[in-house]
Formats: sequence, structure tokens, C-alpha cells
Amino acid sequence: MRRRDALQQFGLVATLASTGGCAAILGGRGGNQDDGDRSRAGDLESLKIRPKKGDDGTLVVVVTIQNHGDSEESAELEVTADLNDVVHEMNPTVTVPGKETKDVEVPFEVTYEKYSEASSTSISINLK
Repeated sequence: MRRRDALQQFGLVATLASTGGCAAILGGRGGNQDDGDRSRAGDLESLKIRPKKGDDGTLVVVVTIQNHGDSEESAELEVTADLNDVVHEMNPTVTVPGKETKDVEVPFEVTYEKYSEASSTSISINLK
């Protein structure tokens, strides 16, 4: 009896964990602003991703990056926005001082309106 209860609880936890990961990967219109996509390069780690409307009406992806090291470190930040199966990519180089956290704004050449009205969206990053 206890074994069956434990297995049922484990199955529920495993199911919730796996569907949470799928939701982060699949993205979605107007859904989670932070998709939880973390990436590392050396001592740099991405902590948060959020899309916003730029001053000129374009899509801007804000990536929060933390440097766990003692000295300044740089890396290439690959940001990909997929809007209705059309892929947009930007590759800025970012530099973060030691033991600090920095918000990096990556502007795209697509309007925020197009992003918000897309039937399927996803944003992913990769620190290299």
C-alpha cells in the first residue's frame, strides 16, 4: 500500500516536472515571460530572459547575466526568436564585471506587435 502511494506521488511529480520543461521549450503567446532557459560560458551564467517593447516599437530581448568569477569576462550571446516558424537571430558580445549581474538588451529588426500577435513564439539563448 505504501509502495503504491509512493509510486503514484513520484509519477505525479515526474509528470509535472516534465510538462514544466516542455512549456519552457515550446514558449507560447502571451505566456511565461521568463522561459527559464539558462546558459553558461566560463563564469558567466544567464539568469533571466524577458521580451519587451523597445522605444522604437521593436522587439527587445532582455537577458540578465551574472558573472560568478572575480574578473571581468566576455562571451558571445546568441539570442534566437522564433515567431510563427520564422527565425530571427542576434549575436552580440557581452562583457560583465567580476561578481556582478548585468541586464543586456538585444534589439531585433522585428516589431514587438508582430511578436505579441504571433500564434507561436519561443526565445532561446546560448552563451558561447
